[in-house]
Amino acid sequence: MAPLVYTRLRAEAVSVLSPPYQALRASGLSAFPLTLICTALIGVLALVQHTAAGWWVVERVAGVYQALPLPLILLRLPLSMLAPAPDLPAWGAMLQVLVVFGLGEAHLGRRRALIVAVCVNGLTTVSARIMVIVGLHLAIGTPQVDQYELDTGPSTVVVALSIYVAFKCRAYLMLTITAAAMAGEAVALPNLAGREHLVALGLGVAAYLVGERVPRRRSVARVAAPPRPAAEPMRADSATPAEPTASGPATIPATRPTADIPRHLAPNAVPRRPTPRP
Repeated sequence: MAPLVYTRLRAEAVSVLSPPYQALRASGLSAFPLTLICTALIGVLALVQHTAAGWWVVERVAGVYQALPLPLILLRLPLSMLAPAPDLPAWGAMLQVLVVFGLGEAHLGRRRALIVAVCVNGLTTVSARIMVIVGLHLAIGTPQVDQYELDTGPSTVVVALSIYVAFKCRAYLMLTITAAAMAGEAVALPNLAGREHLVALGLGVAAYLVGERVPRRRSVARVAAPPRPAAEPMRADSATPAEPTASGPATIPATRPTADIPRHLAPNAVPRRPTPRP
């Protein structure tokens, strides 16, 4: 059983890692601009928050709490997935984004990966809001204390992109391992983040089902037509181009009539002028 699992896992790893590796060899780090920008933003926000003024800026720009009004949460959503997570060190968030966003950018394309990331971040935040409201009125869902917990970080986006890439590459063993890990986290740590990760699992499946129905735009490289050669001087009664000589202008080589046409009937035969007699 173990050799079969190892062989299957190795084949799936090759199918998942081959496109990013080829893109990295062909274009270098310039093939992953979205990944590098998001990773750098996480590092910058993590450094800025260690100062008093920087913490205030990060809280007002990217800090999301479910106790805040919904319009204010929607304004902070774009940067909330790049803000430091409360239970994850900055280097861990940067490593997650560097690996998973790189895989998503290579397999899905820059535009599709960005759309999936933004949509998943917004939908998981709204789902957390719904869980808080349900817990308030129906005594189920998430505890009310979770609405004062900082709800930031790229973990939900990382989970959804991982599921999307695993489905696209037919890496079902990796998909099973990821889903089991998220389910185990939700059972072991029944907090708001664990429930959001379960929602991100479903959103990753939905993103695959919807995204693969939309045709992906591919840029077609236009090949320039080769330049036409310069026109060569031609003789009116001959199809052979003139050949330049070293001592003068181009001369037209004499053409021999074909063997099956008599000389006096050849189209390029020039009749000899009679010699004048004294």
